[in-house]
Amino acid sequence: MNTMEEKTNKINENSLLKQDKTRLQGISLSMLPNLMHNLPGMAYRCKNDSQWSMIFISEGCADLTGYHVNDLIDNASLSYDDVILEADRQMVHKLIGEAVQARTQFQLEYRISCRDGATKWVWEQGNAVYDSDHNPVFLDGLIIDVTSRHSTEEELKQAAAELLELNATKDRFFSLVAHDLRNPVYSIISLSEFVAGNYGIFGQAQIEDAFLQVNSAACGILTLLENLLDWAKLQTGQMLVQKEFVSLSQTIGYAIKHYQKNSIQKGIEIVFDHQDDCMVESDVRMLSSIFRNLISNAVKYSGPQSKITVQLKMDSSCISVSVKDQGIGIPRQNLQNIFRIDNEFRQYGTANESGSGLGLILVDNFTRLLGGQIRVESKLNHGTKFTLTLPGRI
Repeated sequence: MNTMEEKTNKINENSLLKQDKTRLQGISLSMLPNLMHNLPGMAYRCKNDSQWSMIFISEGCADLTGYHVNDLIDNASLSYDDVILEADRQMVHKLIGEAVQARTQFQLEYRISCRDGATKWVWEQGNAVYDSDHNPVFLDGLIIDVTSRHSTEEELKQAAAELLELNATKDRFFSLVAHDLRNPVYSIISLSEFVAGNYGIFGQAQIEDAFLQVNSAACGILTLLENLLDWAKLQTGQMLVQKEFVSLSQTIGYAIKHYQKNSIQKGIEIVFDHQDDCMVESDVRMLSSIFRNLISNAVKYSGPQSKITVQLKMDSSCISVSVKDQGIGIPRQNLQNIFRIDNEFRQYGTANESGSGLGLILVDNFTRLLGGQIRVESKLNHGTKFTLTLPGRI
């Protein structure tokens, strides 16, 4: 009796197990499409051949690549290998081949070319399926789109590179400013001490000459400080174009007058060549800074008894202002970099004036803000000519 009951119970238990197994298999099969649908990318099984011929692909294929599943299954329209960007194919084959040979999981990132021509970065993880003889016959894996992360990483790299460049520019800038301030400050200190110590034996002409030198040094400091303030505003985005009607001949005349004492002291003649006045709608402060820096530069690098010509020309479409000197000139190999802060080229003026190049950098920046262009022509020992071109006229 007990034996019969045991047999019956065993049969019932096996029957229940079979029912549970069948029910679980049914649940698993019903869950599979939903799981595949909710995957963030494309699940696949492919043959371990040269083209990775697809046997199964989840419906995420369309979102990832733009191709329909049926385009890739059995390489109907193209193989997945064709989708991989040509520049990355060799790397992908190498990394996956090494993982399959080592019987390890593979993980890698590469680019694919989508149906619409767009390029995407993807991350792939998978492993090989081996037969009874341990030969890799299939690859199972998941591929997801990581383009957004790659874009963010590239932006961060670019921002980091720009930050390094800004720091290097800042260090270079401080070095230049310190160097440019030291000379005129030293001149003022040494001249004032010399005059104070010898005042009783100096004649009026000697005292006047000393004070002119002090004044020249102080003007150099003032110009540098004005340029520093403008540079700081440019770097912080506070330098905005404020347009108004400006008389070019008057603005240029003020800039020439600003450096009249320096030019007279060096025996330099400044000639302003213009026929009629010209009114433009522009930013008077930026224009004034451009003209002051160009004229200051010409005076600095001109020798005694030479001439600086400032010429204003107009036609129906544009206005040009040129500042031409007969000074020491600029070597040809340095011409293309004179408007850059990282330019290593520096030269002293004809009266040993220092020059950081900051004024020309401001000239270039202000010219672009005003929608104009600045050109430079120079020949060693034959002078330099800067030409500013501005759009329009009134």
